[in-house]
Amino acid sequence: MEYTKAIVSKEKEYSNKIKKLRRLLFDKEIELEKAVEEYVAFDVSIKNFYKNYYLKKLGDYIVLLENLKDKLLGIRRNEKEGLLEGEEKEDVPFVDEGRIKKIYRNLVKIYHPDNFKNMEPEDKDFYDFRMSEINQAFEKRDIKTLERIMRKADMELGLNGKSPVERIKNMQDDIYIVEKMTEIYKEKKKLLKENEMALLMQKTPNEREKAIEELKERFISEIKTYQRICSKVVGYQK
Repeated sequence: MEYTKAIVSKEKEYSNKIKKLRRLLFDKEIELEKAVEEYVAFDVSIKNFYKNYYLKKLGDYIVLLENLKDKLLGIRRNEKEGLLEGEEKEDVPFVDEGRIKKIYRNLVKIYHPDNFKNMEPEDKDFYDFRMSEINQAFEKRDIKTLERIMRKADMELGLNGKSPVERIKNMQDDIYIVEKMTEIYKEKKKLLKENEMALLMQKTPNEREKAIEELKERFISEIKTYQRICSKVVGYQK
């Protein structure tokens, strides 16, 4: 009888610890999501500034200078290739629609809040957050994220018979990883704020125009230098 009580007590202890860890992991993931969003938003603002302001002011000088450098190196490419767009071409990965839909349906069965009755508010927050992740990944056809969430379900909900001790260890590891990822994105944003384009963007309009004029003079000086070199080395005619 005492042995049975001890087992029940241990199970309750594990259950409470798992619930606390799940909540902590949820909070840490929210923090990571915020850090990623802030980094991405700042990165996008810099790219927009580069395209809509910096290139409009200095784009012609940049293209001419790059063409002169390419001529010296014997490189041929279309004028302004990849410069004004500010985008890199990426290979489109193969998408296994059947597998994506299968994983998505399984995850909906596991995490959709409507599958549970009398859910506590904090549990609803958790399931709502997971479903948001699942739906976003499905819309983007991001099978890697869907597979990661499926693996996470074993840890969070004990679907495949993992012991409580294993689940606790896995959740602690996951919390550590999420914390480190948050630190990385915060550091990336900090470094992004210190780059030349970000510093220029954050200047007052008058300071910015003055900086642009200084950059223009620098580009013109470099262009003249490369024109002289090209005329001597490859017979370039101005």
